[in-house]
Amino acid sequence: MAQMIELNLSPDARTLRQFGFIALGGFAALAALAWFEKLVFAGGWLGAARPTVAGALLALGVLAALTSLVYPKANKWLFVGLSIAAFPIGFVLSYVILGALFFLVITPIGVLLRASGNDPMNRAFRADQTSYWTDCRPARPPESYFKQF
Repeated sequence: MAQMIELNLSPDARTLRQFGFIALGGFAALAALAWFEKLVFAGGWLGAARPTVAGALLALGVLAALTSLVYPKANKWLFVGLSIAAFPIGFVLSYVILGALFFLVITPIGVLLRASGNDPMNRAFRADQTSYWTDCRPARPPESYFKQF
């Protein structure tokens, strides 16, 4: 199977600097979700640990941003760790989404067209014909390109 996505296990300083500022935004958003107990943190299961979890996430984001300014290579462990953790999730979800799209959208359209006898590509077998060649449509005048509708 062909590899569509490559893991960057040795990022350069520019990538790590960008990652640090993106991590600040991402971890700050996670901290806000934890503080207000929304989405994955909903249900009140954090309890008394809510300020600690939100503070730790925010501190991790600030630390990543500060190290991006001073020494970007310090963000390598966080970058590689998150990349390795996210890779299998993205791999599985991409196949799930593409499979669902095919089986829930493309396949029913094909079944309906086949059941109704519709042949949009004109592929029906006709034994009385010697060739299936069709002439192309005549060329449109150049003025028609300016009046498309």
